[in-house]
Amino acid sequence: MLTVNHDDLQSILAAFGINDEITAAEELLRYNYEEHDPAAKDVRLMIRCCFSDAAPVVVKLKHESDVTEESLTEQICFSEHLLQCGIPTAHFHLAGGGWVLSKSVNGYDLLITVEDYKQGELKTVTPDIAEKTGSLLAETHNIAERDDLHVHMPVLFDPFSRNDLFSHEAFEEMKDNFTGEDARCFSAIEDLYCQHMQALSPLRERRRYAVQGDISDCNLFMTADGKLGMFDFNRSGDNILFCDAIMQAVFESRLMDYEQELTETFSDRIFQCFLRGYHRIRSFSDEEMRMIPHLCAIINTFWLSDLVYAEDSLTNLLKTGDKEKAGLALQTMKQRITKSLSLNL
Repeated sequence: MLTVNHDDLQSILAAFGINDEITAAEELLRYNYEEHDPAAKDVRLMIRCCFSDAAPVVVKLKHESDVTEESLTEQICFSEHLLQCGIPTAHFHLAGGGWVLSKSVNGYDLLITVEDYKQGELKTVTPDIAEKTGSLLAETHNIAERDDLHVHMPVLFDPFSRNDLFSHEAFEEMKDNFTGEDARCFSAIEDLYCQHMQALSPLRERRRYAVQGDISDCNLFMTADGKLGMFDFNRSGDNILFCDAIMQAVFESRLMDYEQELTETFSDRIFQCFLRGYHRIRSFSDEEMRMIPHLCAIINTFWLSDLVYAEDSLTNLLKTGDKEKAGLALQTMKQRITKSLSLNL
C-alpha cells in the first residue's frame, strides 16, 4: 500500500514552489485499486496539507492505468481556463513549468498535482442548490463551446456509449430468459427503445466539448459571497453538451444526498429545478425540448440499479428464478418507457 510521510509531502510541495512547513496532513480520499490486482499497484490518494501562515492545499497522487500526464494536463487546463473566465474552482500549482509532477514515491511511479483546498464543500442537494448547479453547468458549457475547449477522455454520462446511469445492453442480454407474454412485453420495450433512439439520432452529429463530467454534492462548494463553484475534474472529458446537461440533472436528482427523503415527487422537483437553472443561462432549443422526454424515458427505463445492482434487480430476479416478479418488472419498464414527461422550465 502506498504510504506518504511528512518528508515526502514536503519534498513534493517544494517541487511546486511551496516551501511552507506542513503543520497537519489529512487523507481526504484513498482508492486502493491494487486490492483487486496487486501487480498493477494502481492507487489514487488525496491529502490535504495545512500550514501556519498559508492556505491549505490538496496533493493528489495517482497511479492509474487510464490516467496519463497528457490527460491530467488537459483536465487541469480546462479547470484553469474556467477559473480565468470567472467560474469558481480550485487553482492548480505549477511544478517546473508543468501542471503534473512525475515522481517515484516509496516504490510507486506517480503522477502528482497540487491544488488549492476549497472551503464550503456542499454535503446535500436542495431544490435551490439544484437550480444553481444547473446555471453553473450552463455557464461552463457556454465557455467550452465559445472557446472550443476539449479534453480527450471518455465521460461518465454519454448516452451513446457505456455510461454510469443506464444500460440498454444489459437489458438486451436478458432476452432469452423470457417466453410467452413476457417475451412480447420485452419486444415491445425494445421497439419503443428504438423509437426513442431514432428521435435522439440527430444528437450523434453534434460536436463534443469539454465538460466537468461529475457534478455532484461532494464536488460543489459555496464561496464566502454565496456563489456556487465546482472542483474535481477527474472525470472531465468531451461530451455532447445537451446530453451532459440532461444526464447530470438526472444524476443530481436521484443519486445524491438530500436533506429529506428522496421520493419520486422530490426527485422530479430536483430535476426540474436543475434544468430550469440551466435553461435560464443556456436556453434549450425547441428541438432539444422535444428530445428531453425521449432521453429521460431511456434513462429511467434502463436504470442500472434496477437492472443489475439492486437486491430486487431484474438480473437477480432472473438468477433466483422468480419469473412472476421478473414479469412484473418488465411491465414496470414498459410503463416507464411510455410515460410522458411534463417540463416546467
